[in-house]
Amino acid sequence: MSRTRIVITGMGAVTGFGFEWPSLWQRMLKGEHCVRPWQPEELSDDSFPVRYAAPVDMQQLPTELAEHPAWHTDLERRTRFGWIAASQAVRDSGLNASALQHAAVLTASGAPQHMLADMRLSLNGDAAPSWQTLFAQRAALHHEGTFRQSNDRLARVIADDFGCCGPVLNISSACAGAAQAIGNALYLLRRGEVQVAVAGGADSVLNLDTLGALYLLGAASSEQRWGADLCRPFDRDRSGLVAGEGGGFLVLETLEHALARGATPYAELLGYGSSLDAYRVTAPEPNGRGAILAMRAALADAQLAPTQIDLVNAHGTSTPLNDATETLAIKQVFAEQQHYQRLRVCANKSQFGHLIAAAGAPELICSALSCRDDRIPPTVNLQHPGEDCDLDYCANQAVDQPVHYALSNSFGFGGLNTALVVGKYVEARL
Repeated sequence: MSRTRIVITGMGAVTGFGFEWPSLWQRMLKGEHCVRPWQPEELSDDSFPVRYAAPVDMQQLPTELAEHPAWHTDLERRTRFGWIAASQAVRDSGLNASALQHAAVLTASGAPQHMLADMRLSLNGDAAPSWQTLFAQRAALHHEGTFRQSNDRLARVIADDFGCCGPVLNISSACAGAAQAIGNALYLLRRGEVQVAVAGGADSVLNLDTLGALYLLGAASSEQRWGADLCRPFDRDRSGLVAGEGGGFLVLETLEHALARGATPYAELLGYGSSLDAYRVTAPEPNGRGAILAMRAALADAQLAPTQIDLVNAHGTSTPLNDATETLAIKQVFAEQQHYQRLRVCANKSQFGHLIAAAGAPELICSALSCRDDRIPPTVNLQHPGEDCDLDYCANQAVDQPVHYALSNSFGFGGLNTALVVGKYVEARL
């Protein structure tokens, strides 16, 4: 069945590797990671149990980005990083202001920073929280806090900056957020509502409030014996997620629009699937039911058979539950002709950490680049695969092989599951 083709024409990424995607990609192919010692800036000692993260290094900020308005506006870190990533993606695409006027902007962002600190201002001794007390102390509110930064700020600053007057949507669905933003952009473009969309996400949980909550939930690793190498997806010694921060954005266009202006696509976005486990907030359904539904829906949307997929870019969080369940789900989705035995699987989080709400965007960028370059980045720190993790995870070394189609998974707290399918760009597709 003929339908509108959607291509990726611009990409931008901010991670612990830096502020653009080319160096990110090259360093990932070399097998590097950007996890390092970290403690919350709110504490004056090293008492916080989570000791490692993958923060953005502001010392790597390129000179040409130093004057970007993101650094000179009262914004949360996540919004700054997302705005920079979106700016890079738009510049990379070569789109002009006229083409962006009717573009859609779809973003994902996570929990506000300084949430608990601002809420404490509302306390009045032993009495119940008081809005009157909070209002009286409004000058003490942190400029990056809950009450001064709305959750849709990222979407608004991007749309305002580029003069985008099309649909503007902010999606808040935990670790599936950025992938859902991209998937919904795909649908907007296919329906003909817009010809251009800027889609992705940004997040930063590297603060006492949010990472403290992740630690209390049992999600964040406090392991120290591996040092900075503690993010170990699919390894028998995996112990929890290692948080990163940053953002990723893609410019998506109809193929007709892209070719009319002389753009060269990086890859083609082919399919999107989403599901809900309806199981538990902090654990996947043990048989991988939700993940299976999302992957199968994405494949059906892409009109591809499971045997046509060359690469799965796994959610791969380095948590005991996710990695085993995701492996089981992959084996069921790709059971035909035991294709899972030939399938390559990689886990980008082993290299730049878990970007939470933003995670799906830089991971889709890596999947698109694998299709373009026929190269797959490794899953680093994988020394001894777990007994329940028995796929080919590209352990510790990049793999050179043809990648015609790749599927990228993003699973979130609450049992939210999203899968995206991307393919190598070819002029004519049957």
